[in-house]
Amino acid sequence: MSRVVRVLLLAAAGLAGLLGLVVLLGPLFVGSEFSHRIERAASEAMGMEFRVDGPVRIRVFPAPGVSLADVHVRNDESDWFSASSLTARVRVPTLLRGRIEFSGIDLMEPRLQLIRGSDGALNFIPDRRPDDTGDRRPIELRRIHARDVSVTFSDLESGARLAAEGCELAGQDLVWTPAPVSGPDFHGNASCRQVAYDALEATDLEARVSVRGRQLEVQLVTGRLFEGRLEGRLRSDLSGSVPTHALELELLDFRVARFIETFRHDRGVEGTASFTTQLASSGRTLSAVTEALNGRAELSGTDLVLHGLDLDEQLDRYESTQQFNLVDTAALFVAGPAGLAVTRGYGFVSLFDGPGGQTPIRELVSEWRIDGGSARARDVALSTANNRLALTGGLNFVTAEFDDLRVAVIDSDGCAVVEQRILGSFEDPRIERPNFLVTLAAPLTDLVKRGIALFTESECEPVYTGRVAPP
Repeated sequence: MSRVVRVLLLAAAGLAGLLGLVVLLGPLFVGSEFSHRIERAASEAMGMEFRVDGPVRIRVFPAPGVSLADVHVRNDESDWFSASSLTARVRVPTLLRGRIEFSGIDLMEPRLQLIRGSDGALNFIPDRRPDDTGDRRPIELRRIHARDVSVTFSDLESGARLAAEGCELAGQDLVWTPAPVSGPDFHGNASCRQVAYDALEATDLEARVSVRGRQLEVQLVTGRLFEGRLEGRLRSDLSGSVPTHALELELLDFRVARFIETFRHDRGVEGTASFTTQLASSGRTLSAVTEALNGRAELSGTDLVLHGLDLDEQLDRYESTQQFNLVDTAALFVAGPAGLAVTRGYGFVSLFDGPGGQTPIRELVSEWRIDGGSARARDVALSTANNRLALTGGLNFVTAEFDDLRVAVIDSDGCAVVEQRILGSFEDPRIERPNFLVTLAAPLTDLVKRGIALFTESECEPVYTGRVAPP
């Protein structure tokens, strides 16, 4: 067969395809019923109300298909999806055989308002209808592309809210049989200009997303948080009666000052630190997930500078003034695993509103073990030029309370010289007066540097045996 004949045959096939498209789809666009037919067909397939408030048009170029404007999807009383336009591309081979099947979807400006109710129900999962036989025909798409996506997810039980802006999704091989317990299967790439949760704001996120058999995996490729490099992986299994989740997260070389700015407006700490965590949990509601939370978290940094206070100077005369609040230093200790739940609740304002000066921090370690929604300090300490401070106790995220949290000035052997406790809720903590655990037979600085055993006959059991060395 000559090249000219092949070209003519291809042209004829293309023309036939276009004519077939007009013949098959044309009747839909005649009269006032054309958009209603599409709405009824889509609503039946999805098990939710599908509404088109704008015009519906046949598209011929660059590929045959249908374009819908101002699209909305409603489940019961919740209008959870909208898009300025939806373009569905038609498979030409099946079109020539008299059937309409879509090969791809392009969405412009989709808006998703996702809500988890107090009972754990999700507003974007359709309810099973009385006449639902469960044998809906699956929707299969070779590709899906969504531009300028915005997503909000609200948990009514806890009041938590997550918002994503400026997102783009390019997915392949999507298969979805709409049903109350079914989600789509697909894989693809996603990016977002900004994702915010409470006061936390991550930027420039890119990830690989895979959904198979109600198992979701998100592999974070790049991201920025507090000007640090964010990497992570999220895995969720929704196939069982109780969903399970696993999260691995690493934030490298983030600026501590940017974290402090989330609950203060001025600079508090200069330098960079790193944060890692591995968490696993299960549950349908946020409270259930919190109660089942297990894993570990660690914050670490070296050569930091605390502004607004000379900690060593304050501790040098601590036994005479006793005005410095040891518990305020917990802002540095608990920043990693506790997040903003603790640092914003208490404030820790006096740590940064001191008499002036600065404190070089040689090393900071904050390692926590999380079990049943409660974080316990494993190795939590910092060292300055002249002192070491350590933290013991826990943080109960189920009850939002401090669990006998103690901050202590420790000597060279890890024994506590003076300590202070914080109890009560994150929002309304109770701070006890400082407690000197030994009789001061020498200046506090000498006790810290040389050890209390040289100055007293009291036996000491170390409260800290971690990796932060004495100055």
